[in-house]
Amino acid sequence: MSKSSKKKKKPTPQTTVKKTEEVVKPAVEEEKSSVAESEQSKDEALESFLNRENPSEKEKDQAPKKQKLSTRAIVLIIAIVAVAALIITVVVTANRPVKPIDDEDIPEKPVEMATTVDEKGEHHVEITTDAEGEITQNGYGELVSYVPAQISKIEVENTAGSFVVNATTPEGQATVYTITGFEGYELRAGMADAVANDAARLSFSTVASIGGNMADFGLDKPRATVKVTYTDNTTATIRVGNAADGGAGTYVALSEDNNVFLVADDAVDSFLYSVLDMISYEITSKSDNVENDSFSVIEISGSHYPDAITLEPNTVEAFKANYRLTKPYEMFADNYECNDIAGSIRDLYAESVVCVNPSDGQLSTYGVKSPYAKVHAVYPDTEITLYCSAPGDDNIVNLYNPDKGIIYTMHLSSLGWAQTSIDKLLPKTVVELNKDVIAKITVTSGSKEYTIDLSHSTENAINEDGDEEQVAAVEAKMNGKTVPEENFLVFFQNFNAMSNLGMVSKSEGSVIYQWKISYTNDRADDTIAIYDAGEKGCAVALNGAIIGTVSKSHVSALQQDIIDVAAGKTPKSL
Repeated sequence: MSKSSKKKKKPTPQTTVKKTEEVVKPAVEEEKSSVAESEQSKDEALESFLNRENPSEKEKDQAPKKQKLSTRAIVLIIAIVAVAALIITVVVTANRPVKPIDDEDIPEKPVEMATTVDEKGEHHVEITTDAEGEITQNGYGELVSYVPAQISKIEVENTAGSFVVNATTPEGQATVYTITGFEGYELRAGMADAVANDAARLSFSTVASIGGNMADFGLDKPRATVKVTYTDNTTATIRVGNAADGGAGTYVALSEDNNVFLVADDAVDSFLYSVLDMISYEITSKSDNVENDSFSVIEISGSHYPDAITLEPNTVEAFKANYRLTKPYEMFADNYECNDIAGSIRDLYAESVVCVNPSDGQLSTYGVKSPYAKVHAVYPDTEITLYCSAPGDDNIVNLYNPDKGIIYTMHLSSLGWAQTSIDKLLPKTVVELNKDVIAKITVTSGSKEYTIDLSHSTENAINEDGDEEQVAAVEAKMNGKTVPEENFLVFFQNFNAMSNLGMVSKSEGSVIYQWKISYTNDRADDTIAIYDAGEKGCAVALNGAIIGTVSKSHVSALQQDIIDVAAGKTPKSL
């Protein structure tokens, strides 16, 4: 369902001419008055000049004589004639209808015609012709002249199929549109309005033919036939033919009449829409508030994934990761990859709609019955399930939302969950601990065990903006002796810096290095153990579940770190 947002129509040439004349006429009248006053003044000066007396001649001869025109008088007369000619030119030009400057081919005058409605209520246009059957005066005009609120139904049939737009305009409210058979589907914004605007008022620039061969204009088999029913119980049938050469417009005919008119392309382009163009491209809606943006679980499966993937937010304060993978492995997940996945589920818009209310056969045809990828996400306010087909050579996929019963098209690059993998989800580091909630670290390296106790406080510090703020401070002690802050921080950072080399199904050998972590809150102790994993390096396990692998050289460096801390030395930063 869609509400009207009325499309602004271009002014007809007649309107443009009228406005232009209203501006030009006062200016011309003013100029004519000014020039007339100037002419009168010049005539008086000429008469005075011609009638003046010559003192020397008067002394010689008192008898009246016929005076000759001087050179200056002749020049003055010529100038006056030229001004008069200019005035005539300006007046003639100003009173001529002004052509629209954007299309010199549009006739300057309206066509001589009559609009009629037959006994069936069908609109017709009769062009005035002379005795030889020629158009008396060709020009522009309007085939129908209504507003969208005066339309009750628009029946569209074109090469893409057919559909019926129903319009209802409650008093004092915007027009509401529905499509027969698709009443339960949201309409794409502005599309029904475009059809209604084109159907309400149709202007033409010229009459292309009267009584000619309709096949010459593509009107024997029109690209679109549109029947419009107005609220006054009249109808108009508009046939859309070929596009004219040189981009001059499109040929149309009204009802069954054999008169052909040339209209602007965008005056009838909406009549070529398919019903699928009318359906909303919104695949999934965005949430009403920020809290509903956060998912509780995302499940990803399909033929693209040998094993289903399950993601959940990380809610454990002891670890800095935002997400964790629970299937097929237990591990923390890469923040950027998870954000890409989470960001491609809600608030999705399609490139097109390809099928509405698909059958099982159509689901198979579009590749979404046994999907290449499937996602199921749970949010506080809703659950969303989407099915994705395998991408084509252009990486375009079909996307099915079963809740809406619509299959759309999208580009694969917009769907993080349809192109992820375990490798992409693997975090850059195996684990990242939050030292601010740790009370004690018990390190086992080989046969030796070391214990580091941490105490926490806050201190005042000056930030980058020069403002004072409170920051967390930690003090480390080993066997009751304070560990220099720099020594502890390097030791702790080196542990968090274990680069993740990948996953292994199981560990090999015995534990060669281990941290047992106790917290300041009520969280139970965690154990992070490192095993020898043969050629793949060393496996890292959190409470017995492998979360990644690290190089043997890094583990050797960690073993040396605890020795250095115990000896009061600063470990080498990794």
